[in-house]
Amino acid sequence: MPELPEVETIRRQLKEVLTGKVITKVEVLRAKSFAGDPEKMRGWKIRDIQRKSKVIEIMFEGKEEMVIVHLKMTGQLIYTGKTQKIKNSKDQNSGVRIVGGHPTADWVNELPSKHTRVIWNLKDGSKLFFNDMRVFGWMKVVSQKNYEKEIRKMSPDVTDVEFSDSYLSNLLMKTKKPIKLVLLDQDKIGGLGNIYVNDALFLAGISPERKSESLTKIEVKRLRKATVGVIKRGIKYGGASSSNYVDVSGMGGSYQDHFLVYKRAGEKCLKCGTLIEKFKLGGRGTFFCPNCQK
Repeated sequence: MPELPEVETIRRQLKEVLTGKVITKVEVLRAKSFAGDPEKMRGWKIRDIQRKSKVIEIMFEGKEEMVIVHLKMTGQLIYTGKTQKIKNSKDQNSGVRIVGGHPTADWVNELPSKHTRVIWNLKDGSKLFFNDMRVFGWMKVVSQKNYEKEIRKMSPDVTDVEFSDSYLSNLLMKTKKPIKLVLLDQDKIGGLGNIYVNDALFLAGISPERKSESLTKIEVKRLRKATVGVIKRGIKYGGASSSNYVDVSGMGGSYQDHFLVYKRAGEKCLKCGTLIEKFKLGGRGTFFCPNCQK
């Protein structure tokens, strides 16, 4: 599943290529993947693309409705255009193809494929394909008003101002669960995933197995700063392509070249030289420095 930096990278690139485009037809090839009336979307002009946690939000000019997209485990968004040139994109065949999502041969093969669930046909001849091998992802047409009500019920995103020292402290003091599992809980904190939680805990000098309630106020402050910091680094480098993810231009992100502890088991700690260790916690690979993290 893509983490917040990967989704943010996709949002930024989609905004570049889709803003101002007009939908002429929406084809739904798998009903489970799309919620809404595709006929109603004829003539809709894309105004903006935003993000909340790992959900991509597409807004339209003069419309109260919006489309939200979640790629889940194997979703893809593939844009094909005939004349538009996008920075850092790969030219293929007679035009431009830019992709984001789970890597498969659909990046370069003819579309639609057997994994294509929804197709947006755009007025200038370009198309947006929503592919999903395992059919866990979705596209939904929703009312902005109702969606905003739901957003208010959601946990704060790591990049939100609501994700404060006091919020994190209040959250952690209520549970004895290992700190890593709490950070991965999307019902508590939006947007974090395994890669960035591993690295954030390393930066904060906190063992992933520590009971959440045991953290001091100083440690909580250090952890929040580290968490926000690794997310910003992830966005800077376009996410991590080694997590089976590439950004929307088809050029994999480079955060994997900057991992602090994630997938570095057996390698020397960047701070002290101790060998990084790995174990399973909550079914997830967990990487840490036994000397730096207490």
